Amino acid sequence: MTTALRIIYAGTPEFAVPALLSIVNSQHQLVAVLTQPDRQSGRGRKVTESAVKKAVKSGNVEILQPENVNSEDTIMRLNELAPDLMIVAAFGQLFNTEVLNIPRYGCINIHASLLPRWRGASPIQHAILAGDARSGISIMQMTRAMDAGDIWLQADCPIAPDDTAQSLHNKLADLGGKVILEAISQVTGGQHIPRPQDQQNVTYCSKLKKTDGLIDWDQPAKIILRKIRAYYPWPGAFTSLNGRRLKITLAESAGTVIDHAQPGEICGISKTGIMVAAAEGTAICIKQLVPEGGKNVSAADFSHSNILENQRLGS
Repeated sequence: MTTALRIIYAGTPEFAVPALLSIVNSQHQLVAVLTQPDRQSGRGRKVTESAVKKAVKSGNVEILQPENVNSEDTIMRLNELAPDLMIVAAFGQLFNTEVLNIPRYGCINIHASLLPRWRGASPIQHAILAGDARSGISIMQMTRAMDAGDIWLQADCPIAPDDTAQSLHNKLADLGGKVILEAISQVTGGQHIPRPQDQQNVTYCSKLKKTDGLIDWDQPAKIILRKIRAYYPWPGAFTSLNGRRLKITLAESAGTVIDHAQPGEICGISKTGIMVAAAEGTAICIKQLVPEGGKNVSAADFSHSNILENQRLGS
């Protein structure tokens, strides 16, 4: 049986919540939670608490929300808490060496990829964009280099053909919650040695920008469909119609080859959706979309109130 540990948990978004709750419901003592400060968000600029803060604020646990986790005051408080281990999941700030060395067993990170593939800020989206068949969770020892530490434990899961970034995010968050306690026992048990990452197979992914979602109709349908799934719900895959933005939220392969249509050309409208030509004689069928300033609607409903014949998206 694993010895009960004093744990500090550092995380911010929904992805970090399942593992946090696993620790809350374990024999370990959660002595504090580190999370990002409350931020303004949405059109109304309402101050919003992080998902991690919401998950624990009704309990008897100290919540720390420093603007800079490496500040002198924060480091002093972390030392006072005398943690055995710090667990990090999408916290949102980088730790300096002094912070990494505070816990007796150091800091371990829950990363949403099968490292060394997809080090960086958007591993879920890039796994879908690349057409990877599988993704997973890596529990690694944290170092100063981003996502470069030795691996304690990995667990994988398939990427389904219809997985979006949101659905894969949910799978991986739950998987992190399932394996974190096993990882803790490996870190502290003294019977396992973490393995170094294979440097020859390292790939990186950057932080997403709103502009990343722009659809290039000169790409084949399979690439466009991956983008639509990878960028749902944010930043969203988008194109334009008559100068107005259209965000595409659901689409599928048209299942046919278009020989003469130009990329981006609307080449079919039916109850099932809007068919749009892509490169290499391929096409997609748009099922749902969000017109500029509007709400998510079916492509069929959109076609009833808009002239689409002989139109070309993205032109």
